[in-house]
Amino acid sequence: MPLSRPSESIIGPPPGSSAYYSLQRCPAESREGLKHLLDVHVQVRSIVTTVSDAAVAQAKLAWWRSQIEALEQGRQADHPSLRALAPHLRTRGLQPSALLGVIESVAIDLRQNRWMDRAALLHYCRAGSGQTLRCAAGLLDLTSPAAMDAAEELGCGLRLASAIRHIGRDVALGRVYLPLDALQQHGVTTAQLQQRAITPPIRALLQSEASLAQTTLKAAREGLAPFPITQAAPLIALAALYAALLREIERADYAVLHQRISLTPLRKLWISRSCTWRRGA
Repeated sequence: MPLSRPSESIIGPPPGSSAYYSLQRCPAESREGLKHLLDVHVQVRSIVTTVSDAAVAQAKLAWWRSQIEALEQGRQADHPSLRALAPHLRTRGLQPSALLGVIESVAIDLRQNRWMDRAALLHYCRAGSGQTLRCAAGLLDLTSPAAMDAAEELGCGLRLASAIRHIGRDVALGRVYLPLDALQQHGVTTAQLQQRAITPPIRALLQSEASLAQTTLKAAREGLAPFPITQAAPLIALAALYAALLREIERADYAVLHQRISLTPLRKLWISRSCTWRRGA
């Protein structure tokens, strides 16, 4: 299945995005590998939102899995970003199988559109964004167990924050990335979310979920604090940017069901640069 993009395509997050500004904090020798890692993650994850035919989605996912398995077996991948990422993984002693987490997360998405409880949701978050951020930590030479665990926690926090930010879009697609037991605790139904009105129970639900996401981001940032800022800065910047986004959502009274809430590029630039100042960066 020809999913490859031309090798001359521009790789990297769009200018003005949180990932774009966090990458500006990367050591030069790590930036290229991280760009390709992000590109692979985004393209695999896009299967969920861009492919409506279940059989086609499964075929695309199987193709990506075969590409990663090819790298694992020492063969060359067809996709340009995956092929370009391979030497960066080898240089830092990372196995291509580290990329299978994002495959698992999409496989979960293709099986279900609800998560019964927080444990199931956290497993999903750690499989996708969590494992990708572990791989990112490795590309930044943050290879100690503590550093990689903190990076996984960061990936989990990013996904939880993203679920809140994109809840309106996801509900319109028939997906609810909040645990059903939390909805039940607040007396909220999926049908009520689909009405796009922020009622007091929905506001309380979103406030509770945002608080949990903030706690996860804070734990990740604290876990990364002991490591050299030259290596940890991009990950700390991501944590700071998403924490600021959650605060902005709070200031907007959680109006995420009917609008997209964002930080301005200038504010993102400031946060990404200033988030490590206290550590002497």
